[in-house]
Amino acid sequence: MKFVRIWRSAALALLLLAGTMPALAQSLTTTYATNNSFAGNTFDLTPAVDMTVDSFDVHLSGNAETTVAIYWRAGTSNGFESNASGWTLLGTATVAAQGQGNPTHVAIGGLAMTAGQTYGIYVDVQSYPSADMLYTNGVAAYSNPDLTLTPFYGKGNPAFSGATFSPRTWNGTVYYTAGPATTCASEGYTGTKLTWCQNICEKGYTGATLDMWIH
Repeated sequence: MKFVRIWRSAALALLLLAGTMPALAQSLTTTYATNNSFAGNTFDLTPAVDMTVDSFDVHLSGNAETTVAIYWRAGTSNGFESNASGWTLLGTATVAAQGQGNPTHVAIGGLAMTAGQTYGIYVDVQSYPSADMLYTNGVAAYSNPDLTLTPFYGKGNPAFSGATFSPRTWNGTVYYTAGPATTCASEGYTGTKLTWCQNICEKGYTGATLDMWIH
């Protein structure tokens, strides 16, 4: 009976949050047609609307556990791929590489971007060669009505001081939420609602992780 009460409480909390949770993430994908690889990539993001980057998918070889770092800078990444000055670490995450042809999700986000501004991004496999960053020779811009992604370079290791290869297209997906940056706290949630909102909307708990947290 205790188990049933827990799930009833969980269902009630979800219903209370329904309709008032922040918007679900949208996305922009480049390609997974890899024909080259090394340790990282640089590219630019230029939003047409205010938005917040929530997370990324990357393209990693093999199935080993590896650490991915994502850096950002105000303005273009072009010309700064070998200079750590001006870059800010957005975050690091340890992930299980999903292998060629499959996205590997990297739960790093929280970058608020203003419409019309350009932001440089550097995605790096810190634990290379536990996995390679798979990418594609040549460059092609990718866009949707909200966001344009302009690829530039492939990078060796370590980050910034490794060799540069041009031109190279990053393989992956950028997940974002359009609109001014908001958080569960800024939406006015408190107590149980705040916890549920943060775990589902900001931390992205799903499946077994969500089940474990509920219990």
